[in-house]
Amino acid sequence: MTVSLPAPHQRRPARRPSAAVNYLLVNPPLTDPTSPYHSISYLVASAREAGFTGYRCLDANIDALNYLALPALTGPLLDRAADIRARIAADIAANGWVTRDDELRYQAALAGYGLEPDFAERAIAIFRSPEAFYDYPVYRQAVMAINRWFRLLSLDGAPGLFDGPHFRAPGPVSFMSREHLADDRVIDAFSGPFVPYVEGPFRSVLRERSWEVIGFSVNFTGQLPVALRLAREARACCPQALIVFGGTEICDDVKYLRDPDNIWDLIKAADLIVPGEGEQALCQILAAIRDGEPAGIPGVLARGQSAGRIQIRYDDVAALPAPAYDVWDWDAYWTPEPVVLYSPTRGCYWNKCTFCDYGLNTDRPTSPSRERPVATVMSDLAGIATFARFVYFAVDAMSPRYIRSMTQAMAEAPDPVSWAAELRLERTFPQRGMAELLARSGCVAISFGYESGSQRILDLIDKGVRIREVPGVLRDLATHGIAAQMMGFTGFPSETAQEAVESYEFLLRHDDLWSLASIGTFVLTPGSIVARQPDRFGVELVPLPENQDIQRALPFLDRATGKLRWRADERIPPELNARVSRTADTRPWVGGIDSGHSLLYFRRYGPRLPRLADGGGGAGDLVPEAWLTVPFADLGDMTGLLELEARHRSWIDAGAPRHEMATRWLAEPGKARPGRSTVLVLPSGLAVGLPPTADSSPLERLATAVRILARARGAA
Repeated sequence: MTVSLPAPHQRRPARRPSAAVNYLLVNPPLTDPTSPYHSISYLVASAREAGFTGYRCLDANIDALNYLALPALTGPLLDRAADIRARIAADIAANGWVTRDDELRYQAALAGYGLEPDFAERAIAIFRSPEAFYDYPVYRQAVMAINRWFRLLSLDGAPGLFDGPHFRAPGPVSFMSREHLADDRVIDAFSGPFVPYVEGPFRSVLRERSWEVIGFSVNFTGQLPVALRLAREARACCPQALIVFGGTEICDDVKYLRDPDNIWDLIKAADLIVPGEGEQALCQILAAIRDGEPAGIPGVLARGQSAGRIQIRYDDVAALPAPAYDVWDWDAYWTPEPVVLYSPTRGCYWNKCTFCDYGLNTDRPTSPSRERPVATVMSDLAGIATFARFVYFAVDAMSPRYIRSMTQAMAEAPDPVSWAAELRLERTFPQRGMAELLARSGCVAISFGYESGSQRILDLIDKGVRIREVPGVLRDLATHGIAAQMMGFTGFPSETAQEAVESYEFLLRHDDLWSLASIGTFVLTPGSIVARQPDRFGVELVPLPENQDIQRALPFLDRATGKLRWRADERIPPELNARVSRTADTRPWVGGIDSGHSLLYFRRYGPRLPRLADGGGGAGDLVPEAWLTVPFADLGDMTGLLELEARHRSWIDAGAPRHEMATRWLAEPGKARPGRSTVLVLPSGLAVGLPPTADSSPLERLATAVRILARARGAA
């Protein structure tokens, strides 16, 4: 494949030193603020080994969040929230109505009531504190403060933009619509809260040097919109630079686009796209820049070239240099100590599961399994141990043979580290004493995809697991103090309602053997064995609307049940979900499966995480409760986020142009009525209206508040 370089790089100057090539690698928002993703560390290590040392690595995710949390920016944000409340109060008094957009923004703006400009910065300091982080009531105050801060940040973007430190889905951008993602108006509304960072520190980095390559490593769907905004800024500031996009999200975009060649309409600023593993691709791109001539680079797409016949390149994991973790400022992240992501293997040794569809592998569910020699892994871990004591093995699945060999070496290491990983439920673990070996090697937690409590469904999945043997594996781990995190889903083709419920009941019968659990809904993706062999699974694929051309999920008719499967499994009683949910928070906080915070708590406290009843959730000086009177008869009349989500779903299903539909709908009058009522702003920032008949005396108001908090404790 020939890569065509931009005009400034097509000259043939005298050969320059490799070190003279200036390149910038960027990890864009919004993703985990507790640890850097490890892809850039791997990229830089290979490029550095090849002599390309003129790099800078920018974790724009953590840099942006830390910048926006500064009191100098949070103070004006609180002022804007107060101005919004005052403006909407005046509008309802003058006109007798406000728009749905105003109703949503007023509720978000209430989250700023009673806060000080340094509240977000103080919360981040708690996450970084070796003492306060492990004081759960104090920790929960910090979590609520940051969730409340994100609620306020949405005022600078689209309504309902954030759900804690995540973009809300469904939300103001459709990740299944190329047209939507390519619309600068949508991207501007989506990335609005990040504008101070984009036009400030990020623009300064772009002007720091004459960058010849600017690479965006986009590994999660939630990073894509802001990455597109950053790339637009990079193109404007650095017209001479070669802009490159790569990462697992970019792989998915190429793979799931109905027409892969439309990738260039989606990522308009890119000159090159790397839809596979990038270490050698980056080195060869930099070499092409150094030599000032086009070069054939396998696995790289150049603008104007067809993506339909891309040949994916898999790097030799054994030959890669140790990741370059020194490129990050580890003190910037929201943890009391580093949690390092490291991949001793790539791909999946099992590679049979019929639901799986990961990476750009065409004939198997995911990429081929490759292993790094254990001796090399031990050398890598020794390097990590010089600055960190906790490692998360970011792998698809390691073979039992490899796990035994690696953990034996780790158990004998002179400078051990603690670790966690996702592993397969291997029935031979108890017979072979694996739990004892895992514990000796420093393992504190394992996450398992148990998938289903029904053996029939497991057989259809080709999971290679006998559900009757799973409790024995979990019991062995529990005996040795290792936390088990269980992941499953319902809604697989032909699954009955009873089989779906059994996935929950299995966990409840063995409540003492696991620490965290999450049960989602089956998602059918185009590259899975189910989608490629629909008749085998009794599935009839249902076409998506034309404008949903990034086919991340396919609706299907389940012939066994006669039901159209598409989203949440309506057969599951809400109380079942509540019974397997043990903590108040999910990723990236304590309570999220494999989150850095959960893993550090497992190491400190063992397999049982603190629950909300153990402390936290009440008012404090960081996020105090606040009473106030609002100029509305009943806050409950207002348009809510659940209604907004439902609207977004309906526009998706109808294939409607969501930006225009949302703009028109939000501009219509809401249902709020003028009047006066009392509300309590909970520590989370959620405002709860008191019943109109509530006594206003202090004691009755306090009693009412207690009752409200008791009902809303999970959201407090």
